[in-house]
Amino acid sequence: MINKNGFTLIEVIVYMGLFSLVVGGLLVATYTIIEGSSRLQSRVVVNEEAEFLLRKINWALTGAGAVSVPSASSLQMVKPSLPLVDNPLVFTYDTGNLLLQRGNKSATPLNSASVQVTSVAFTYNSSRKTVRVQITLANLSESQTFDVTRYLRQ
Repeated sequence: MINKNGFTLIEVIVYMGLFSLVVGGLLVATYTIIEGSSRLQSRVVVNEEAEFLLRKINWALTGAGAVSVPSASSLQMVKPSLPLVDNPLVFTYDTGNLLLQRGNKSATPLNSASVQVTSVAFTYNSSRKTVRVQITLANLSESQTFDVTRYLRQ
């Protein structure tokens, strides 16, 4: 009687092939999950940055007196609730940054270094008393455009 303990060569090759398929599938699934997570994190960063910038513009427009748009990439307003030295408030776009200048002080970038402002367009409709803001933000892997219309209340 022959004692058959162990596997034949063909069985080992079949098992190795099945094991390779399972491991390969796991690696592909893991890579897809990590890549999707990275993309989602990038999108969240851009959205948070846009939310901050649009809230800052909203704050400036709340209670603003005189509003003007000297150029498509610049928004200027006088806010009576601020001290005279902080007026006018001027938002401008300059080489990847949205800047805020208060009175004669130097302009301060509002966006973080991880997110670049690629375009800004301000439109003022004096008859409807609205300001439209279109802003495009980008980081390494995500680019998004935000479009908001703000009705002025005085």
